[in-house]
Amino acid sequence: MRFWSDIHHFPSIPIAEVIISQSVSVVWLLAGRAKVYGFPVASKRKCGGYGLRLSWPVPTDRKRALVGAGPRGDRRGVTSHRDIRCINAFSRDVHLYYNATLFKEGLYKSGILDVLIPPCPPETLPWTPCKVDAPNKDLLNYFEMVVSNTLPMLDTDRSRIRRLLLQMAVSDDSPSSKAVLLSILALSSLHRDGQQEHAAQLKLSAIQALMVSPEKHLSPEAGIKHIAAGILLASFEMLRKDSGWVGHVCGAKGVITAVQGQRYVPGSDMSVILGWIYYYDVMARFSIRHWRVNMLQEASCDNKWPPDLCEMQFAFARVSFAKQIPDISNHCHQVIQLLYEVCNTLLYPWGPQYHDDEYRKSLEELELRLTKRVSLTDEATSQGVIKETSAVLELFRLSTLVYLERASRNFSGQSTKLDQWVEDSFSILTNLNACQHPFPLFILGCEARTDSRRIAILDLIAKTEEHLHVRSVQEVKELIQSMWVQEDLDVNGEIGFIRKLNLVLSTNGVVPGFV
Repeated sequence: MRFWSDIHHFPSIPIAEVIISQSVSVVWLLAGRAKVYGFPVASKRKCGGYGLRLSWPVPTDRKRALVGAGPRGDRRGVTSHRDIRCINAFSRDVHLYYNATLFKEGLYKSGILDVLIPPCPPETLPWTPCKVDAPNKDLLNYFEMVVSNTLPMLDTDRSRIRRLLLQMAVSDDSPSSKAVLLSILALSSLHRDGQQEHAAQLKLSAIQALMVSPEKHLSPEAGIKHIAAGILLASFEMLRKDSGWVGHVCGAKGVITAVQGQRYVPGSDMSVILGWIYYYDVMARFSIRHWRVNMLQEASCDNKWPPDLCEMQFAFARVSFAKQIPDISNHCHQVIQLLYEVCNTLLYPWGPQYHDDEYRKSLEELELRLTKRVSLTDEATSQGVIKETSAVLELFRLSTLVYLERASRNFSGQSTKLDQWVEDSFSILTNLNACQHPFPLFILGCEARTDSRRIAILDLIAKTEEHLHVRSVQEVKELIQSMWVQEDLDVNGEIGFIRKLNLVLSTNGVVPGFV
């Protein structure tokens, strides 16, 4: 469509007249007069008012578009639009990579903090009034039917955990039992109704119940209930995407001294809870190991951020690193025990021990134990559970091997054994219907260097999200995609694996939960 803009060159053409293209007919009504090209004058059409109107030609008009001939021959190799996956690279990702290539000595003084969010609690959605005041019985039923299926756990019989928690919650009127009950209700309310006042009040009541009995005077039974309540509250904060989940894990670890004098047979009810908190602790160690550790230390010294918030999160990191849990590792699977040892290896070649022969020998022994001495049949669980979780345990073993190779040697290249571990991992991943375990999904997802493997990871995440009664894996999906962007930007391999991992995890607003 073309309008005449200079009427001085065309005095015989009124302002209201337009020229009609082959594809559009235009009617311009002005001052009660209509001049239309392409329509009969005596059409007796009803005036539609003043202004500009567009009308498209009929579908049979072949002049409206030119259609080229499609490609001939075999089209089996043509990629369908349904098979295309898009990974977005934002300016933040490019900025991170640019800073990482320029500044090799630390993060705080390099300007990367201009990109990263300060380690403060994130802004959460506003608490809204609960529309339905559901009775506690309904929340208990919702926990039994739905929420218990989303609780993070590894090799434990989920139905057994469900039964234990409900039994603890209604066993008596002690503060420990009330803490478990209120934690269950808070988690169920948050999961079902979102962030609203009722869930917040239930969580606060659960914490108050935990504070009634001092830790030093707890009985072993009450101590186990305190640990269970701490795990539930940690799950509550992870669902809210809040870093407070680390604090609840640390608090549950502090209660373990009350139960250390008791010897629990592996596989017993008490042993299941102890193995559960050990799993949470190891996963928290991995997260804290790479999430803003150096920045927290430097900011705490320079007072660049609010001291209460910074010192609080730095205390969480220090406690999670330094406080060892004795005598309960045998209550968890051997793979998690070995991952605990891997998380205690050195990351940076600063100290003399990093290049010590004894230390390098210990790394080789640790790798050997992961490759040859890990049994995927655990006496602490039933044979039915072992059959269901054997694939997940194998993924944990392989991802721990990959992480050990990458982290302990800061190795970013490829090797024969690394390629074999990744190949074995993807042969398992491609046959899974769902995977709600963030740690192996993230570590192995970072190893997806080809489009086919990246599509396999995205498809597995999509299948996992289709299940209504599993935990969300959206956070780990975003972290994996961010690692892919950094890998693609680092064409020349200038940035080590640890630096990429630290950068990606540190951009997360809260401590990532890989439980």
